[in-house]
Amino acid sequence: MSPEPSRAKPSWPLLLLAILSFIPGFGFFIGSVAVTWGLLSERPRARLAIGIGATGALLQILVLSILFLSTKQGSPLFAGVLSEVARQDLVTVVRALEAYHQRKSVYPASLLDLQREFGLSRPVNIYDQSGGVSLRPTPYHYRLAPDGRSYELFGVGPDRLPDTPDDIRPLLSDSLRRHSGLRSPRPANAPLESLP
Repeated sequence: MSPEPSRAKPSWPLLLLAILSFIPGFGFFIGSVAVTWGLLSERPRARLAIGIGATGALLQILVLSILFLSTKQGSPLFAGVLSEVARQDLVTVVRALEAYHQRKSVYPASLLDLQREFGLSRPVNIYDQSGGVSLRPTPYHYRLAPDGRSYELFGVGPDRLPDTPDDIRPLLSDSLRRHSGLRSPRPANAPLESLP
């Protein structure tokens, strides 16, 4: 007796999964699974499923990219969200600056020095997105006083210009503010040394 020829596994589960890659939101992940399964499968229509799954996943990326780019970054809602995120980041940066000061008895010369000090053990976001999402992020504005005992820290805000009324400042609790070296904003055209 000769062994029975093996029957090919049905293709419909793989094709169904590939078609589900067009579902908004989850389609990219479903498409990735369908492509992977299709590459590993010997089912009759595996290549077709790979094509459908890849198309669905790429379509998801394209749609999300268009939505992201079409979002008006200048809209009040978007600016408000970015401002709130910046305020929270700035409070975290103030806490990190104070921890640095406790360890070394001085404030860092720059925010990059602060970030290097904490490294991966305690990551600190020093990059300002309060002016909108950018491909080239810049650090928050950090100005160490000449005597090294205090500093100014802020984000540029929606107009992307420093030292303007829309600058984003950290909102600190009274206890943190009392024990930090954070100084109030300086008046326009006033040198940093004139701060109280």
